[in-house]
Amino acid sequence: GGKIRDMLFQVLESEKDVIIKHGAQSRESRRMATHGMHSSKFCLHPAGDTPSACRLFDAIVSLCVPVIVSDDIELPFEDVIDYTKIAIFINSKKAVQPGHLVSMLRRISSDRILEYQRELKL
Repeated sequence: GGKIRDMLFQVLESEKDVIIKHGAQSRESRRMATHGMHSSKFCLHPAGDTPSACRLFDAIVSLCVPVIVSDDIELPFEDVIDYTKIAIFINSKKAVQPGHLVSMLRRISSDRILEYQRELKL
C-alpha cells in the first residue's frame, strides 16, 4: 500500500501539469486537497493500507475522475455503483512505470472526460 504511494510520488512529482502531495494530513492540507480536486480533471486514488472511501467520494463530488491504482480493490457500494463508468483503473505495476500513467491519461479525449463527469453527476 504505502510502497505504491511512495513509488507513484517519485514517478509523478516532476511531471508537468501534475500536482501530487505526499505526507501526513492536517486540516489545512485536507482543505487544500479538496480545492485541488475541484480544479483537476483526474484524482489519483492509490490503494493504501486502508482504502479511503472519503477521499474517493471527495473526488466524485468534485467531478474529478478517480484514477484507481490497484491490482485488486474492493470499492464501497460496488453492488450499486458501476465504477467503470466513473473511474479509470490501472494496475500498480503499470502505474509506477515512469511516464506510463501520465501519457495514458493525456490520451483520454476531452469528450471522454466529459462523459466520465456526466456519470459522476448521476
